[in-house]
This record gives sequence, C-alpha cells and structure tokens, in this order.
Amino acid sequence: MGAVSLVVLLGCCLLFVPIIAWSSDATLNDDVLGLIVFKANLRDPRDSLSSWNEDDSNPCKWVGVKCDNRTNRVTELNLEGLYLSGKIGRGLLQLRSLRMLSLSRNNFSGGISPDLLRIATLQSLDLSQNNLSGAIPDAFFAQCRSVRSVSLAGNRLSGEIPLSLSSCSKIASLNLSSNQFGGAIHSDVWSLNGLRSLDLSFNFFSGEIPAGIDKLYNLRTMSLRSNRLVGSLPANLGSCSQLNSVDLGQNLLSGELPESTRNLSACASLRLDRNSLTGESPTGSAR
Repeated sequence: MGAVSLVVLLGCCLLFVPIIAWSSDATLNDDVLGLIVFKANLRDPRDSLSSWNEDDSNPCKWVGVKCDNRTNRVTELNLEGLYLSGKIGRGLLQLRSLRMLSLSRNNFSGGISPDLLRIATLQSLDLSQNNLSGAIPDAFFAQCRSVRSVSLAGNRLSGEIPLSLSSCSKIASLNLSSNQFGGAIHSDVWSLNGLRSLDLSFNFFSGEIPAGIDKLYNLRTMSLRSNRLVGSLPANLGSCSQLNSVDLGQNLLSGELPESTRNLSACASLRLDRNSLTGESPTGSAR
C-alpha cells in the first residue's frame, strides 16, 4: 500500500513540473512581448535595438535591458541617448517587475500616458530631454506607489502640476524643470516630506511661494529659478535645516529677507539674484 502511494505521489509531482516550467516561460514571455510591442511604436535610425528579437525568449542580454539574476524578470530599461523617436507605448506595462525606466535624451513625442506609473514596482522614471508635450494627466501621479524619483525635465509639457502629486508619498527627487508649466505652485507639494531634491526651474509658475515649506525637513536642494513668482520669501524657509542649495533667482520676489534665512548660513549656495529683495543674506550666498 505504501509503495502504491509513493508512485501516485511521484506521478503528481511530475504532472506539476511542466506546469511550473510553463509558468516561468509565460512570465518571461510577458517581458519579451512588452518590449517588442514597445519597439514597434518606435523609429530607431541607428538600429540601436537590433538585438531586440521576438524569436529570442530571453531579453536579458538585449541592449538597455537588465534582469533580476534569480527570476530573469526585466528590472531596468535604460535607453538613454539612442536617438529613438515615436510614442511611448503601452507595451511597457507588461514589464511587471520593472524598477528603473530611463528614456532620456531621445526624441519621444506626444503626451504622457496616465498609466505609466501603474507598474507597481517602478521606483525611478526619467523621461527628460525629449519632445513630450501637453499636460500631465491627473491619473499619472495618482498611481505612483513605490516611485522615488521622477524627471520630466527638458520637454514641452504644460499646464499645472496635478494635485494628485501628493499621492507620491515615497518620492525623494522631482525634476520638472525646463518645460512650460504654469499656474500656482500648490501647497500640496510641501506634503511630500520625503523630498530631498525639488527642481521646478525655467517654467512659468506664478503667484506666491506657498506657506508650509518647513514640512520638507529632508529637503537638500531646491530650485524655483526663472519663473514668475511674486511676493516675499516664506517666513520659515530657514526651518529646512538640511538645505545646502537654494536657487530662487530670476523671479519677481520682493520684500525683506525673513529672519529665518540666517539659519541657512551652512547652505553652500543660496541664489536670490534678479529679484527685488532687501536685507542681509547669509554669508557666501548670492543675491
């Protein structure tokens, strides 16, 4: 009776082996399918992605692709500076283990997909220095879960910063510089207390710098340079004790420097030039 049971057990195990193997292949093919669909929307004048072949079931050696050594799932996609153009398609949503995506220094055009941050594992997104245009969809930031770094710098994006940005509770670096964003900078930005770096420079933001900046107690660098900001500096700017670089130059700021700026004496760079501010700034800063 024991021998019969053992045979049955071994038979069951053998039945599961192909299922497990098929499951692993299916997972891997999700990545292949996603990358091939993404490539189909692109123009690749230098044939940089020639290694991307749909007949190859393992994308881990393809140009720009890195995989997890244990699972063989695609975790990084870095196509920086490959002269690619076209639309950023939905194929990338198949990469369900993707942690880092960089498409910077190409010529991608069109709008930003509201679904791009739906990849639950994504931590870093760099779409800087492309030709993207239009407003950021409100749903875009509403879906950021694990995202720690976002750069959309150097595009032609416009409109206001979506209020859904406040959903990005883990974000540490946000760069929206050198675009055509406008409107007010909402105080919700200051709720992102994990921020270490904030760059909104060279846009068309207007109105006053909102109160509450002292909530950004982890902030190291901030640039709001070359916008249309008016009014006085936030009274509690100096409460951001970790700040080592602040650039508020080339705006329409006015009034007396707040007392709290004296607490920024350890700040390596404080640029307030081309405003109408008065008062004594900390030693070594530029006005």
